[in-house]
Amino acid sequence: MVEGTLSANRNGYGFVRTESLTESVFLPPPAMAGLMHGDRVRIEARADGQGRYAGRVLDVLERGVQAFLGTVEKAPRGLNVRSADQRLGLLCRVTENSTEARAGDWVIARLLRYPQPHEEAEVRIEQRLDPDRPVHMATEAAIARFGLPVEFSAAALREAVQWGKQVDPAEAQRRVDLRGLPLVTIDGEDARDFDDAVYAERTAEGFRVLVAIADVSHYVRPGTTLDSEARARGTSVYFPTRVVPMLPTALSNHLCSLEPNVDRLCMVADMQINKRGTLQSSRFYPAVMRSAARLTYGQAHETLFLGAPAARARLGDELVDRLLPLLEVYRALQSARRKRGALDFDAPEAEFVLDGDRVRAIEFISRNDAHRLIEECMILANVAVATELRTQRVPALFRVHASPDERKLDTLRATLRILGIELQLPDPVQPRDLAAIAARVRDPESRPFIESLVVRSMAQALYQPDNIGHFGLALTDYAHFTSPIRRYPDLMIHRALRARLGLLPMDSQPSAAELAAQGVDLSRLERRSDEADRYVATFLKCVYLRDRVGQTFDGLVTTVTEFGCFVQLLALGVDGLLALASLRDDDYQMARDGGQWIGQRSKRRLAPGVRLRVIVAAVRPVEGMIDLELATD
Repeated sequence: MVEGTLSANRNGYGFVRTESLTESVFLPPPAMAGLMHGDRVRIEARADGQGRYAGRVLDVLERGVQAFLGTVEKAPRGLNVRSADQRLGLLCRVTENSTEARAGDWVIARLLRYPQPHEEAEVRIEQRLDPDRPVHMATEAAIARFGLPVEFSAAALREAVQWGKQVDPAEAQRRVDLRGLPLVTIDGEDARDFDDAVYAERTAEGFRVLVAIADVSHYVRPGTTLDSEARARGTSVYFPTRVVPMLPTALSNHLCSLEPNVDRLCMVADMQINKRGTLQSSRFYPAVMRSAARLTYGQAHETLFLGAPAARARLGDELVDRLLPLLEVYRALQSARRKRGALDFDAPEAEFVLDGDRVRAIEFISRNDAHRLIEECMILANVAVATELRTQRVPALFRVHASPDERKLDTLRATLRILGIELQLPDPVQPRDLAAIAARVRDPESRPFIESLVVRSMAQALYQPDNIGHFGLALTDYAHFTSPIRRYPDLMIHRALRARLGLLPMDSQPSAAELAAQGVDLSRLERRSDEADRYVATFLKCVYLRDRVGQTFDGLVTTVTEFGCFVQLLALGVDGLLALASLRDDDYQMARDGGQWIGQRSKRRLAPGVRLRVIVAAVRPVEGMIDLELATD
């Protein structure tokens, strides 16, 4: 008996993914009665002798869908809603319709009664949507699909606004006063919640580095409604035109946010590093600060790294000169990162160029040195806090990343062998060994794909009280401290640090068992946020392609399956399915290595890393599915 998450197929069958079995467990159509895509189930699984599993469901542990995107249809006794995602296979009777939705409307429907054998499901229509506003539709569909809490209770909102709009002068008086230091925030152009500010100065041995973090723990106290609702969310979720915040905006966008030229409370990691970027000492304290400037990554790059005269003039030469030690700190920390052999993959990320509520274009944006400067400063602070909590034996949720298991490394070796790369790894494997793989690839355009294979071979990072280190960053101690406005684990680290400093009673902290349980749940909520973000991105990429059905794109085979292969459209960074049934130019057979399809006449290979031209045949945005065909050229 195992537990897992159900992935339904629109043809009626499904697969259950589990942590304990290497392969997914097949559920035939009769076993899918009453089940839906995303359900968490307990099953009995049986192997067939060839490593394949089939199963039957014993219990539904948790429903994967509470609300969904659908279309309204006429019914003999009123209205029905049919799920837009065919994998759900839902046709539900409408029992509540305060929106006055009519047949043909797109809606968000909430399940009031789940389908049972011989009993139809019932729904309440909660929202009507405009199909001509795809960004809004994608966002609302994701919120419904993943059950994201949106509205705060009246009690939580009252608790947020009771702190007022300005820092309490009496509280500021009790703290270390950093208002005379030119701490600055450096964030993206669209950022509204500023968690962190940085400052550095030269010393005889190296540098003093200050990382000031919004003191959310002062405002969000354990046992309050505000705290329980933040805990239920776990993290803020960022969509192209909307944020679903962990905290009410009175705090997240204002009183906690390190806005420029106003007093703000903060927790500070005050660190000394040598010229080689090694952490020598650190101390931590609550402070009051006043951000000297709110910089975007582009402004910081132009001003500090490029020294553009116009950018310097806008910020002021005096402030720029006081910020320049940050560049030396960055180079020292980068050197230390390379020395310890941390992974450092930095592929460009796809961003949507929007025209109102429509996708006008998709661009790939590369990070600049200002992004990396902030990343290195945040890693330094996270390491310093984690080291302090470990050495002082304060129970805390560490951010851990286990080394890859042998099964995933074997898969990586097999895929690289198809690409002509023989991979020899020491035991135990080190991050630098995996980082060196992409460097062996001569074709620079292929390196991002090789890096993605390496990433897929690694474990997921988690929150847990057992500190096993962070494999990817090659660090012994690591915790999330720097983003308490948008991540609940960071808020917990702030509280643990307060207990260490004597600002909270030590017995107010969770027990080891409580920490372990919270770590599991907060890791789950982080994955939910990531999945919601990916869902919207894939939805919008499909919408963008909907007007380009029939067009040809350059593609790269990423995964080979028993029913064809997945091909990434390089211009968009999204995968589509090139089904075996659509391959009409040859008779394709699976190679003996099980990792590639080979045309019997042409000897054409469809294997990971192979580039080809494909035609977009069909798209289904709600399901995130793109059907491809091989281009004749």
